Amino acid sequence: MAAPLRKNQLASGERVVRVDPTGKPSVSLFRPLVHYRQATLVEIRLLTGRTHQARVHAAHAGHPIAGDEKYGSPEFNRRMRADGLTRLFLHAHSLRFRLEPGGPPIRVEAPLEDELQALLERIKRNS
Repeated sequence: MAAPLRKNQLASGERVVRVDPTGKPSVSLFRPLVHYRQATLVEIRLLTGRTHQARVHAAHAGHPIAGDEKYGSPEFNRRMRADGLTRLFLHAHSLRFRLEPGGPPIRVEAPLEDELQALLERIKRNS
């Protein structure tokens, strides 16, 4: 998904990011990994690095990230809490970067946290 993002400040002072034609170019690639009855596990590859990019693009596409109180769906979040989710379901599985231009790429990987893995097992049983 390519959708420009713009930072905004609400009257309350809270900062939010919105899809806006006058915003900065932003690209996120979504790849479904596992479909469940009530949710889909996806991999998101961020080609740009904007604030809240994954969360805003997912919500804009009509598929908010589970547990996202700022950009998500209150009803979907209630269902996920009933299945045991206590936080935002967002996990950096891997990061790849270079310390200097032309330097060797560095890749770091992290397994899914136990709490999030347990949630996937519960919703798999309920599918």
